[in-house]
Amino acid sequence: MRIGPSLIVTLTAGLVATAASAQQTAPLAVTASTYYRCDIPREGRADTLYQQVIAPALERQVKAGHLTAYGFSSHLIGGGWRRLAYMVSPSIDHLMAGRAAYQDDLDKTNPKGQAEFDAICGSHDDYIWQEGVASKDNPSAPATTYTYSRYTSCDMSKEGEADLIMETAFAPIMNKHLAAGHIGSWTWLVHYLGGPVRRVLLWTGTDALSVIKAEEMISTDMAANGLYAAFTAACSGHSDYVWHVETASR
Repeated sequence: MRIGPSLIVTLTAGLVATAASAQQTAPLAVTASTYYRCDIPREGRADTLYQQVIAPALERQVKAGHLTAYGFSSHLIGGGWRRLAYMVSPSIDHLMAGRAAYQDDLDKTNPKGQAEFDAICGSHDDYIWQEGVASKDNPSAPATTYTYSRYTSCDMSKEGEADLIMETAFAPIMNKHLAAGHIGSWTWLVHYLGGPVRRVLLWTGTDALSVIKAEEMISTDMAANGLYAAFTAACSGHSDYVWHVETASR
């Protein structure tokens, strides 16, 4: 199947209008992700501090209704980011309230632990993402502790086209590999706030080898699709990471 440029623009406009209407009726869930650069010999200590000091404070924000999930992952393959912390919230309002309350909590309960963590992972990049399209939750699926993340740069004037292609052409590819058991779940994240990365395609698996093998199959299937050229014209560059889950709320 091939879609001409004019039809892509028309479909994209419709998708944007639908999304705008949906935003008016219900807030969109958001994920705040912090990508840390750390002192490698002391990273294990940072993992312990997150689990013992930071996670309990985040759990209190889950109970308060500001967050729905949180987690912390360690670098296995990729670039300069060594640790990834995230928190998921039902809306940007809840996210900002939860972040502020969480920080106040740490300042009161364990400022030394927070300071030690910051000394180990002293710089970071912050992003806020909205979920574009994703697989449905499957409570019966086996636990997945590895994530393959493809951080993509896009032409901002064309990234809406990439979103449409992901939803209409590539989501079926992702779901095919999900049904075949090659991946445990998948998500397409859309930039809300942060640096130059504009989109993230991620999938999960039970081990590192499985998510890497899934990349080979997924990339091959996407490249064979008639809309691949239009997609790469919109979102051309990417940097890939494999993460291992150290701590997660669920």
